[in-house]
Amino acid sequence: MRPPASFRLRSTAPAACLLAALLSSASPLALAQMAATAAVPAASSPKAGAVAPIVGVVLYPGSALIERVASLRAGDSKLEILGIPANFDVQTLRVEAESGIDVGEITLRESARSGPLNAEEERLENEVRRLSDRIAALDVDRKAAELELKYLDSLPSAGETSHPANLSPVLASLRQGSSQAQLRILAADGQKVQLERDLQARQSDLERVRPAVSEVRNLQVHVNARRDGKLHIYYQLAEAGWRPAYRAALNAETAQVEMERTAQIAQRSGEDWSRVSLRLSTGQPRQQVSGPEPQTWGVSLRPEYRAEPYAAMPAMAAAPAPMRMAKSAAAKPEPQAEPLFQAAEIQSEYATEYAISAPLSVPSDGRKINVTLSKTQLPVKLQVQVSPRQEKAAYLMARGDLPEGVWPAGEMQLYRNGAYVGTKPWDASQRKGLELPFGRDELVKVASSSVVAKNASSGFVGQRAERHVGDVYTVSNLHKRPVELLVLEASPVSRDEKIEVVATYNPPISQTDWDDRQGVVAWEQSLAAGASQKFSVDYRITWPKERSVIGLP
Repeated sequence: MRPPASFRLRSTAPAACLLAALLSSASPLALAQMAATAAVPAASSPKAGAVAPIVGVVLYPGSALIERVASLRAGDSKLEILGIPANFDVQTLRVEAESGIDVGEITLRESARSGPLNAEEERLENEVRRLSDRIAALDVDRKAAELELKYLDSLPSAGETSHPANLSPVLASLRQGSSQAQLRILAADGQKVQLERDLQARQSDLERVRPAVSEVRNLQVHVNARRDGKLHIYYQLAEAGWRPAYRAALNAETAQVEMERTAQIAQRSGEDWSRVSLRLSTGQPRQQVSGPEPQTWGVSLRPEYRAEPYAAMPAMAAAPAPMRMAKSAAAKPEPQAEPLFQAAEIQSEYATEYAISAPLSVPSDGRKINVTLSKTQLPVKLQVQVSPRQEKAAYLMARGDLPEGVWPAGEMQLYRNGAYVGTKPWDASQRKGLELPFGRDELVKVASSSVVAKNASSGFVGQRAERHVGDVYTVSNLHKRPVELLVLEASPVSRDEKIEVVATYNPPISQTDWDDRQGVVAWEQSLAAGASQKFSVDYRITWPKERSVIGLP
């Protein structure tokens, strides 16, 4: 007995299998359509880096001088460079040609940028697009599986037909199709979670490396090329810089310090610098080129005031002082973009340049690259320095002669016998020679005790007040070798002729006004292994009894 026609139309196995096959093929079909209809980038003109690549850069602490080179053929009349990031100073644009090439009119045209400017931005954009397409394909496949389940759920069950025995193959096929559809939905959901995480990460990376350049400039140079040659284009931009850094490694056994001079380089101009010839300069061309000039400083009597029936003339304003006049005459500086580095002030008579020997590639995402400039071995004198009044601790110091040359201020990394000690700002111009700290010496112990600190009255009928301050410092050497000791003490200094200070030291001090610091005294001596040494100070301070003194402990 055959089932009703209505049932045959809805539940025959061939129809169900055919529909399942069509629905299961929805995902690859959709993917094929997406691939066919995806936007194909139109053929674009060569980028600036292809027509005139960057070949040389002079890097300053807060700017860079860019050199591009373009090749010309004999008979060329025009050179066009498209897509230069519009963040350079137009006033610094300079075009130079080799012999046999005449340069004519130079024009610049700005336009909004529509594509990536560097390789990393392009790579991340492609990765974001790929992940987005995969997520969209998963959504299509999930939608197809949901439609398949919806259709299968609409079919009658075995209890709704009068011939359940004949439906066993059909029901088995339906169960298999339903199971496969649900598994596809679960798989799509699981893959989508991970893909969305990857997409969010790549989008964050893209925002980090994307240049803050919304426009590009197209450069057109009219030329008369009578022979083959090259055209050099120069300009300055602010989105680049370098700062000096140093590394000092102490070998305490040989009393030698290896001084390594390094540079930290970064740029976010929008274009990658690929294997460019790089020079580092301590000059700062973006600073003002000349100082203010004095103007005539007139001095005159103010006109006498007389009562008149008519309105009196307004009094002449007093001539401004020279400093104020100079300030008013000076033009207001133009706002500049925040530099990549807070460049330290460089105190040098002339600018110095360092040439990087090998071509260097610098990405435009602002990452900082360290470059070694030179290494020097320096002999030093090691001392254990103690300032017991300030801190009961000992520090290892290395002192020596600073090599000739310009040493701009920068960060100094310090190592002692291969172990990292720390980092500190270092400015060679603040010292007469080389002076480097290498951390605490835990095998030199420092102790202090106060022996007297009291007030008294002295002089004729007690007309002067008096204060005694006394301390004893004990320094112990726990090393198995002798150490050179430097003990520093800040003694009181009278700032008024009515205050008298009498100081007594035991043992006698080695230096007064140490390092040209008024009132700072020093003991220098060798301390044997396992030995201890006491240093005592006694200060007697007197002043008029009716006055008070600032600065007493």
